[in-house]
Amino acid sequence: MTEVARAAGVSTATVSRTLQEPDVVKPATRERVMEAVRRLGYSPNPMARDLRYRGPSGVVGLVTAGFTNVFQAWVAAGAEAELRRAGLQLLIGSTDDDPAREPELARIMIDRRVSALLMMPDGDDRDFLRPEYTYGTPVVLVGRPANGLDVDVVMTRDDQAVEEAADQLLNLGHRRIAALAGRADSFRAAQRLAGYRAALARHGLPEQPELVVTDLTSPQEVSAAITRVMEMPEPPTALLALNLGISSGVLLDRIVNHRDDIAFVALDENDLSAGLGISAITRDPAELGRQAALLAIERIANPTASPRTVTLPSVLVRRGSGELPPPS
Repeated sequence: MTEVARAAGVSTATVSRTLQEPDVVKPATRERVMEAVRRLGYSPNPMARDLRYRGPSGVVGLVTAGFTNVFQAWVAAGAEAELRRAGLQLLIGSTDDDPAREPELARIMIDRRVSALLMMPDGDDRDFLRPEYTYGTPVVLVGRPANGLDVDVVMTRDDQAVEEAADQLLNLGHRRIAALAGRADSFRAAQRLAGYRAALARHGLPEQPELVVTDLTSPQEVSAAITRVMEMPEPPTALLALNLGISSGVLLDRIVNHRDDIAFVALDENDLSAGLGISAITRDPAELGRQAALLAIERIANPTASPRTVTLPSVLVRRGSGELPPPS
């Protein structure tokens, strides 16, 4: 730390603050310190220092978007079950759907000396997970790409399943397919819309911008979007709902407004939608969590191994609603 401070022309206290509380350090100073850290290869590891005296914490951290997200709750359940079998405990923190809180929660977990950190980030920023900020804590990204980080990843291929669903609708004769998605800047929405666009391109069809609705993050926004697209002069003949919240909103609208003649494919499902015969792109969130836990356990045991990426399938389940042809 003294060498970094000397190279950056700052005090050792400033170096410490930069590494532990970067938001309170002026950007120019922070960049000067981090450049010296990179150049000198400085990698402080208070966790390792602590382990010398206290042993492993026996806790793995999970940063999730929120406790009301059923899919992420099942991811946590799958991870907890696997970690428990390995004698580890799970500590969960929620961003409450605010990606800006991800660095703060990751830092809290690391300060608590977790043995590994499972991250389900919504934002694209991964810099706060670089080694100089994590002090050697193993990181596993769940459902998101590494974005240049040398970390373990477990993901699902939602784009392929969405492409398959859109392709099926196009083969049935649908030419106006509405795609309803979450935050436009999220990896998940981009990945799924890429599958939708790939199917259109393969059929030689241009994208119709008015049929792609993004930034749907509340039931009210979903309801308003459905009303808006269905009141178009040429309404869509099929709906693709690209996350669980949107799928639930479309299902409710379908029941209330008797839109049984509109083809509908959901992404993720619940017992109600399955019982009502709704075609869905399904994933196994508990298995996603289990695989993330296994990657963390392996990384704790072998911290120098090459990073691994585990890819799980997303599967189109045909139940009837996504197999309806356009109204004649």
